[in-house]
Amino acid sequence: MYFTVDDPDGSYATGQVIRLAAEGLYFVRFDGNEVTLPLELVSIGEMLETTEEEYKLWRFFDTIEERDKWIEWLDAPSKPRVISLVRPTK
Repeated sequence: MYFTVDDPDGSYATGQVIRLAAEGLYFVRFDGNEVTLPLELVSIGEMLETTEEEYKLWRFFDTIEERDKWIEWLDAPSKPRVISLVRPTK
């Protein structure tokens, strides 16, 4: 299982849930830029944390392709919309 986790500064980290370590604890590996990072222990409570606005910080994906598709959508610039303020004549 793959994930993204949001940071308060608006950035995000990516990685993979490797395996169950103990009840309620999982080994995860965050993606490194140049080297493979060591495994970290993360509790299920940390994975379920939300912001004050009830926004989930962790998102989970079955495949790396699903995660990459989400990231592509997330990083895509929004398209400006033009709204006409003039009423059409009849």
